[in-house]
Amino acid sequence: MRRRLWLVISMLALCVTLGFAQDKELRTKRSRSGLASAPESAHGRVNPYEGKAEAALAGRKLFERHCAECHGTDARGRGKAPSLDSGLAQLAPPGDLFWFLTNGNLRAGMPSWSRLPGAQRWQIVVYLKTLGERHTP
Repeated sequence: MRRRLWLVISMLALCVTLGFAQDKELRTKRSRSGLASAPESAHGRVNPYEGKAEAALAGRKLFERHCAECHGTDARGRGKAPSLDSGLAQLAPPGDLFWFLTNGNLRAGMPSWSRLPGAQRWQIVVYLKTLGERHTP
């Protein structure tokens, strides 16, 4: 009984440790990407096009025109450009993604897309969020 309790406690400690390590890695990646620079005001911004299929289709066309050159047509990343169908892009709130599209991060190779109208940037965000659905069972 005591041995089993020790085993359960050890497994819980291992899970917590792995969770903290994974969280730290995620924070480091988020910081390097520039997403960590998004202000608090961006976090809660609601995408006015969320859940609209026509916005996702428009976002896909915009992605192919403006983003695929670096991120690939499948959005799985190329070279220094990260994958957008999983990871940080899927964990980030829509407002943070909109902010990042608007401001970019030139040090990381991401240009600002502020010249695109806000509606188009939101449509790209809608499309990016649909990419995560490919991984949902």
